[in-house]
Amino acid sequence: MSQPTEREDGLTFDTDSVLGRVRELYHIPAVALLLVFMLWNRVKTWENFSSSGEFLFRGNDAWYHLRATSYTVRNFPFTMPFDPWTRFPVGTASGQFGTLFDQLIALGALVLGLFMPQDQATTTALLFAPAVFGTLVAIPAYFIAKRFGGRLGGVIAVLVLALTPGAFLFRSLVGFSDHHIAEVLFQVVAVLAVMVSVGVAQRERPVYEQFRAREWGTLRRTVGYAVLAGVALALYVWVWPPAIFFVSVLGLFFLLHLVVVFLKGHSPEHVAIAGVVMSVVAALLSAVRISEFALSASDFTLLQPVAFLGLAAVLVVVAALARVVEGRDDARTLFPGALVGGIAAVALLAWLVVPDTFSYFVDQFLRIYGLDANAQVRTVNEAQPVPLGDAGQFFSARYGFTFFIAGIGSILLLAKYLLDDEPSGESLLLVTWFVLMVLATLTQNRFDYYVAVPVAALTAFVVGYVVRLAGLGATESATDLDTAQVLTVFVLLLVVVAPFAAISGPLLNGGLSLQSVQSAESNGPGEVTQWEGSLGWLANNTPDEGQYGAANANNEQLEYYGQFARTGDYEYGPGTYGVMSWWDYGHFITVEGNRIPNANPFQQGASTAANFLLNTNESAANEIMTTEGEGEGTRYVMVDWKLADPRSAKYTAPTQFDDIGVDAYGSGENALLRTPLYTQYAPGTQPQAAVYVRNQAHYESMRVRLYKFHGSATSPTLPNGNVLVLDWSNEDVSWGGGSRNLPTNASTMQFDTMAEAREYVQTDSTSQIGGLQGIPTEYVPALEHYRLVHASEAANQVGPWVKTFERVDGATVEGTGPANSTVTASVTMRIPTQNGTQSETFNYVQQAETGEDGQFTMTLPYSSTGYDQVGPDGGQTNVSVRATGQYEFRTVQGNENGSQTVYNTTTDVTEAQVLGQDDAPVQVSLDQTTTIQPEGNQSGNASGNATNATADPGTSVSENETANTTGTDATGNDSTNGSGNTSTNGSGNASNASALAAPGVYATRPQVA
Repeated sequence: MSQPTEREDGLTFDTDSVLGRVRELYHIPAVALLLVFMLWNRVKTWENFSSSGEFLFRGNDAWYHLRATSYTVRNFPFTMPFDPWTRFPVGTASGQFGTLFDQLIALGALVLGLFMPQDQATTTALLFAPAVFGTLVAIPAYFIAKRFGGRLGGVIAVLVLALTPGAFLFRSLVGFSDHHIAEVLFQVVAVLAVMVSVGVAQRERPVYEQFRAREWGTLRRTVGYAVLAGVALALYVWVWPPAIFFVSVLGLFFLLHLVVVFLKGHSPEHVAIAGVVMSVVAALLSAVRISEFALSASDFTLLQPVAFLGLAAVLVVVAALARVVEGRDDARTLFPGALVGGIAAVALLAWLVVPDTFSYFVDQFLRIYGLDANAQVRTVNEAQPVPLGDAGQFFSARYGFTFFIAGIGSILLLAKYLLDDEPSGESLLLVTWFVLMVLATLTQNRFDYYVAVPVAALTAFVVGYVVRLAGLGATESATDLDTAQVLTVFVLLLVVVAPFAAISGPLLNGGLSLQSVQSAESNGPGEVTQWEGSLGWLANNTPDEGQYGAANANNEQLEYYGQFARTGDYEYGPGTYGVMSWWDYGHFITVEGNRIPNANPFQQGASTAANFLLNTNESAANEIMTTEGEGEGTRYVMVDWKLADPRSAKYTAPTQFDDIGVDAYGSGENALLRTPLYTQYAPGTQPQAAVYVRNQAHYESMRVRLYKFHGSATSPTLPNGNVLVLDWSNEDVSWGGGSRNLPTNASTMQFDTMAEAREYVQTDSTSQIGGLQGIPTEYVPALEHYRLVHASEAANQVGPWVKTFERVDGATVEGTGPANSTVTASVTMRIPTQNGTQSETFNYVQQAETGEDGQFTMTLPYSSTGYDQVGPDGGQTNVSVRATGQYEFRTVQGNENGSQTVYNTTTDVTEAQVLGQDDAPVQVSLDQTTTIQPEGNQSGNASGNATNATADPGTSVSENETANTTGTDATGNDSTNGSGNTSTNGSGNASNASALAAPGVYATRPQVA
């Protein structure tokens, strides 16, 4: 009953009318407020990305999107066809970058450029783009949910998206400027368009004869909406070429729906026509972007149009088959049987005729839905599968109860679909979409951001279903609600919203908040902040690309935003060079360092990088670094602590890509890189590694010889002259229903001589020489062509985060000394840290043997003088790591009476000699300086007092560590913060020991190796 209210001005106020208007329009302000909240939550941490007047980005691929977007801004609307600024010495096509995603951001950047400097506008647009795309997803999601749960369902769907704290939020935060969230937006738009097209086709019921008769008026709606769906599908592929995998979702949906419709006694031709039209349109628009005539999902190739045309062809065959068999008594079994048989026959024929193509499609299917991944894929955090046993916990942590509500909703919706006389294709599409996106997420956890919208839509369906069941939809006013209905509303809100709440303290003191708000608060640029200093140094203290070497100093620089023709192998000119690093950091080097990496987060060059980092032979490593006819080869190496320290999660990654056969876990042909020793453990619980024992292959690898030893020779002998032996025992340990034989109870001992240590190890299979604190099992020779030129100020307890090395010709030393002796060259180098106000030093040590004539030669990579005479303007490096004094050349000879005679000399090695600009060899002659008597301990005695010989077995070994690792690329979106502290009782301290007791006792080692 209407309830008019008299007002003083004489007008009447109809309360029920106002409430009716509220019921009609409440969804608009509700959705608007939720959109505002979503945008605010995603952009609120933008200041965390501001550094020194510039914006940083989170992850790896965002940096290459900056490059692709910047290029597009300069050449709008054209994108970069080929890029020689990555994957030296080949170059690469942009592939999944320089797509519609970058073009849209470039357009926004051009608009912003009207109000600020263009470069600043570009970085600003890219920084905020993911938050904008993520917020916009809610709009098509609302309309999808509305189709199943009404306006209330649409609001509920947006509410779920606003509260979801998982990958959907993470990928849409400010600074995470990758294409992932744009994929979601355009996929959701495409799904909505397909739903509308299928719904229209089912209502309009088009048939083939209408096309023959050209009845365009009656076909207008069906064809029009199908064309729009095709455009939406093509735009999705334009954003991300691998989006062609969505054809599998459409294919499964159309096949199932057409079969069900036929079995229900209806013609499948109506929906098939819509599917054919949208597929052909999508194929034509995909063909426009073809840049490579091959079958590849990582670029715009023949695969996209072929896949869409294949879907269209299948739909034509299905519709034709339905016409052929309709009216037959056995049609209900013949139709699905013929389809299954036909698919099997085509698959068999493809396997026989084009096995490589067949294998390719099978591999791609398994890559998306196979629930597993190979070892290389597993090195990318976002591509790792979710163990089925952890699936429930995985999804509940991201969606609360809504994931399980969505599961129930999919069952209800599927049941309703199967029971309807005229089943709605939209319902089956939603269920198919949800199920396949869950399978894709279980195979690669990255696809979790796709799951959010079908979860929200199915939750909306369930809410709408319960509302209708409770009679809430027919309620005219709040006074009409009964207690049961009020409780129903309360329970609905509680079930949907409560799991997204986070309780961190007393509720009255602000201890109650939303998980999505808390998750967004931790947003920041991540690992690039640790690399920033080294990348800036690289850009400013090394020659520009095209100008490496004195002969090339006046060359033109390689144009950074040049228009390079697409090629399979770019020809690099004189003065260009590569920078070797692990593939995770390639885009950092390209964009922030303005240099050309050998490997990048596309995993291009990953095997090359792995082969170099794990190589134990300098000559073989040099072959990897030099490429004939390609500029100056690879000149720099950047290694971070995570590649060299066994406790890092990234330590094992190169072993999944190398061709050398090293296995960090112990099943490879080569020696182990690391062996975990376990702590004491509680019965039935899994033991934890107390220390990783490094084997000889670890110490001889280039990554360790560079990062840990700076190219210096290293000996297993301790500074006190003793030899450390690590001992442990193997024990059967049971946990989790199984048992394993594990090494436990580690201890150390020391021996007077190497012979005694080796004798002990030969009789005890659970022991080895060294393996802790930078002490190898055997002698590791010095590197002759690599020198440390910079160490980052960013550091942890392991050491500087990043160390940069240069490959040089090395200075040739020709010298004389006592015959048949070991000559040791050493120089103290200083590493500046903290803006040059503090420093640390290390000794570079190298040995050579004299012949019968007393002659020896060696090649030294470090100079001791002449730094100010070279620099980037002259085509060389402005090294920050410099010598504190001259080289000392030294040898000690034993005499018959037990005394020792010391021969030594000092000299300088110039920077020009190290760089090969001065071919004159360094001439040295060792002179007798000191005789050490057997009883004495004179100034020349470097052996010290070996008082700790043969320590009692049982000296404990501990390695306390803290290592927090989140996210990696393929990928790659990776940030690792870690610190380690290793202590070994009785092992001595090797810090800055400049004197050498005898051949093999060397100077400074890093604290942790």
